[in-house]
Amino acid sequence: MKRHTFRASAAAAVGLVAAASLAACGSSGNDAPGQLVAATLVDVQSFDPTVNPGQGQRVFLDPVYDTLLRTDAEGNIVSGVATSYDLTPGYLDLTLEEGREFSNGEPLDAEAVAANLEHRMASAGPASGPFANASGIEVTGPNTVRILLDRPAPALPIGLTDVAGILVAPGSLDAPDLGTNPVGSGPYVLDETASSAGVSYVYVPNERFANEEEQTLDRLEIRVLTDDAARAAAIRSGQVDISQIARAQTETVSSGDVTVDTFPGNYWMLHFTDIDGTQAPALENETFRQAVCTAIDTESIAESIFFGYADAQSQVFPPGNEFHVEDLTDIYSFDPEEARELLAESGVTDTSFTVPAFGPIQSVAEAIQGNLRDVGIDMGITVVQPGTLDQENRETNFPAIITPIKQVHPQQLYVDRLATNGPQNPFTVPHPEIDQAYERAANAEQDEERAAAFAEMQTLTADEALWCGLFQDQSIVAWNSEKVLDVENSVGWPMGPSFRGVTVQ
Repeated sequence: MKRHTFRASAAAAVGLVAAASLAACGSSGNDAPGQLVAATLVDVQSFDPTVNPGQGQRVFLDPVYDTLLRTDAEGNIVSGVATSYDLTPGYLDLTLEEGREFSNGEPLDAEAVAANLEHRMASAGPASGPFANASGIEVTGPNTVRILLDRPAPALPIGLTDVAGILVAPGSLDAPDLGTNPVGSGPYVLDETASSAGVSYVYVPNERFANEEEQTLDRLEIRVLTDDAARAAAIRSGQVDISQIARAQTETVSSGDVTVDTFPGNYWMLHFTDIDGTQAPALENETFRQAVCTAIDTESIAESIFFGYADAQSQVFPPGNEFHVEDLTDIYSFDPEEARELLAESGVTDTSFTVPAFGPIQSVAEAIQGNLRDVGIDMGITVVQPGTLDQENRETNFPAIITPIKQVHPQQLYVDRLATNGPQNPFTVPHPEIDQAYERAANAEQDEERAAAFAEMQTLTADEALWCGLFQDQSIVAWNSEKVLDVENSVGWPMGPSFRGVTVQ
């Protein structure tokens, strides 16, 4: 048994994203003490954690909701509502902070946590993924809960830092308006009357939240600004106090009173989901997929589109990470001539397949499209609406996707993308050898044995070219350093961490 007990601490973290037009903002009204205005890249999909994709969209959810566990600036798991956890191959025990309440007065106790976990397990959305190996929930005391496992789940604690671990007032779990009227236990509540869907979302203090180190603002407004130039202009003019900034706008916003900082963003991949060739017959051919990966100039894309704020990387886990596989470092280095040879060897004549894209993904898609065209491969691009990409990735509308991901454990890769019933395996393609490697990892009793099995799982994935690894990007956050204090970027939030602990003066 591995017991993890956390010291009480405030997670002072922030960073953000974007969407809409500067004209939609109007006057900021953010000069009053205790008021913070932020800008984000995409609109919130839903405040219902069973359908929200999490990761970047947590910037909207985190003010309202607590999670069972959280991550710090180094990516370590720290306490949330759970003050400690014990993980064994057969269960995960959670000990909860006592005396907590939701904003509507319902108690945040073991019964409430169990109701949330059962609700999340029964859902079909992204929040259910971490519970793939769970078989049930038990209330073991007033403030203790046990998640029963039918197989080991080493990544479950990480999953509980995202939408899987979000806590909703039990009476609102099945409310038809949960997507627009969130009821949580976080430091703030959504002010629906002051908010305008798709434009801005206003939060005010939750009177039942007792941690003054995290509840530091009198008013928080998150504005949706999809246009890169609009976000840069808003931060320069003072209409917003903090925002994620496009890489091309970094020099534009830099000034004496604006701080610009970077933090780890997403890992990008071209993921082939239609491996059986149902829609795109070419993708059934392993050698063809290898040709695609070899034809992509990842270093040039990282430099030209991300202005150097990205590093070409052939695998999800970078050097220094415990799950990095050294032998995969250059498995598909850019080599157009070799790509042409592989294409000829594949015997594929219809080389066409299509990917969905929008915004920054479209720029990456167009660059990849050009690389592939140079070697005789036809990749089409269909532009989709912002905020719909995650849904498209989970449907069978496209045979491949270009997707930025933020996953910190191989089990997440398996559960989401490789398992036959994984949410990012919409064509339900089986991978028997990969399944076997994963089972060896999940059932390993020693860390070295587990790491070796996960390395084998990743090697099989790379050898079969189930996806082309592209690069790791960096996100850029700018804020008015004369006004905004205690900003700390956090690992695991690709479009910005939370506003807990951020202060204004």
